[in-house]
Amino acid sequence: GVVCHDGPPAPPARHAMSVPLSAVGESSSSAGDDKPLIPATVASPLPPSRLLTATYVAVYLMVGPALILVNKHLLKDVGFGFPMMVSGIGQASSALGSFLALRVLRLQPLTCAKHVTWPFYLRNMVVVGGATAASLCFGNAGYLYLTVSFVQILKAFTPVFVVVMLYATRVETPSPRVALSVGLISAATAIASAGEAHFNLTGVLIMCAAETCEATRLVLTQKLLTNLKFPAMEGLYYMAPICAGWMF
Repeated sequence: GVVCHDGPPAPPARHAMSVPLSAVGESSSSAGDDKPLIPATVASPLPPSRLLTATYVAVYLMVGPALILVNKHLLKDVGFGFPMMVSGIGQASSALGSFLALRVLRLQPLTCAKHVTWPFYLRNMVVVGGATAASLCFGNAGYLYLTVSFVQILKAFTPVFVVVMLYATRVETPSPRVALSVGLISAATAIASAGEAHFNLTGVLIMCAAETCEATRLVLTQKLLTNLKFPAMEGLYYMAPICAGWMF
C-alpha cells in the first residue's frame, strides 16, 4: 500500500560536518542566556599618548630644578649680579626657539593667529607680558639675598597672593575651603621663615614683590586673555618677545 504523510517531506540527509568548538560556544551563548564570552586578559603596552605625557613630565621635573640652580650659580656664585639681564636672555632664547619651531620648521600651526591682532597685542598682551617680566626679574633677584631652599619656601606662598588679588579685583570670591587652605599655607610659610638661618629682609621683600607680580599676571591673564587658550609653544611665541622687550 501507499503510506500518506500529512506534514512536509523530510529534508535530504546531509553529510556530517566538523564544527569548531569556538563556534559552538558562540552559538550556544547567543542562543542561551546571551552572556558574552570573557576574552583572555593580555597585558597591553602603555598607549603612546600616555608615554609621551610621562616623558614631558619627567623632562619638566629635571629641567625646572636645573634652571633654578643655574640661575643661582650665575647670580651669586659667579657674581653676575644682573637678574634682569639673566631673565631677558632666557626670554630672548625662548622667543628665538619658538619662532624657529613655528615659523621655520612649522612643527604646529598657529591656532590663535586670527584673534591676535595688533591692537589686541598692544592693548592686552603687552600688559600681561610686563607683569610676567617683573615676576621673573624679582624672582631671580631673590637669589642674591636668600638661599635656594628658602626662595622655594617663599614661592609656596604665591597662592595666598593670587587669592587676595582675585578677591581685591572682584574677579572671584574664595570659598571657605579655599580660605582655610590659604590660612594654612600662610601659617606654614611663617613658621618656615622664622626658622630660617639666613633670613634677609631685603630678599623677603623682593620675593613678596615677585609673588605680587605673579598674582597680577594671573589676574590680568584671566581678565584680558580669557577667551584664548594658547598651546605651550604658541604662548611662548607671543609672550617671550614681549617679556624680553620689557627686560631690555
